[in-house]
Amino acid sequence: MGDAIEVGADDPSKKSSEILGPNSDEATVQMSEMELTCFWNNVEFDQGKQIITEGKVYECSFGKWIPQD
Repeated sequence: MGDAIEVGADDPSKKSSEILGPNSDEATVQMSEMELTCFWNNVEFDQGKQIITEGKVYECSFGKWIPQD
């Protein structure tokens, strides 16, 4: 968690990638829908990057934010 980037709360007026729930059926991504970057408030993050917002850590995985424990 040491290299996670602190970001502000999600701003609905800006582009942010979807956050998947911990038990989401969407965790399996179709190859045709794969994106290697995620967005948070119009800022692009590479695959595998982690962010911290409101005390929660998320990792970019194929264009979606995955909650981390």
